[in-house]
Amino acid sequence: VLNTRVMALSATYETPFAGIEAAGNGFTVERKFYRQGSSSLWEVLSEGDSSRVGDKIRVEYAVWSGENRSFVRLTAGREASMTPVEQLSGYVGGGFLRPQRGTSAWGFSPGGYRSVKASVTEFYFDSYPEEKTTLAEEFFVERAGSFQAPVTTIESLYAPHYRANSASRPA
Repeated sequence: VLNTRVMALSATYETPFAGIEAAGNGFTVERKFYRQGSSSLWEVLSEGDSSRVGDKIRVEYAVWSGENRSFVRLTAGREASMTPVEQLSGYVGGGFLRPQRGTSAWGFSPGGYRSVKASVTEFYFDSYPEEKTTLAEEFFVERAGSFQAPVTTIESLYAPHYRANSASRPA
C-alpha cells in the first residue's frame, strides 16, 4: 500500500461551434426544428433558415439510449431569439407524442422534471428508458434572423461516462 501512486489526467479541447460534431457513449441526441406554418402544420426548418418575429418554433430532442439509465439530465441551450411558450418549471412527459403532419413519427416521451432557466432548459429523469424517445418544447421568436445555441447534451449523473452531445447547427 505504501508504494501506491495515484495519477489524475484531464484534457480540454476547444473548437468553434461550427466544428462540434455529434458524439456519445451509450446515448445519442439530435435536435430537430419545426416552424408552425400558416395552416397550423409544422414545417421543417433547414439549417440556416431565417425566422421571423412571432414565429412559433417546435424543438424536438430525439434521444437513443443503449439501456435503461438512472438519474439522467438533458441540457438544451436556448437560442437568444427564443422564449419558451411554457415558462414554468415542472413535470414533463410520460406518454406518446402524436406526430403533426411534416414532423417525426410517433415517439415516447419519458416522465421527468423540466427546469426552465434564463438561457437553458434542463430535463431531469430518475430513470430513462432504453431505445428511442422524444422530448419536445415550443418557443416564440422574439427577434428575426438566424441564431445558434450551444449543443444539447444528455448525461447519466450516476455514471457520467454515459453521455452524448448533438452536433452544432444554426436555428
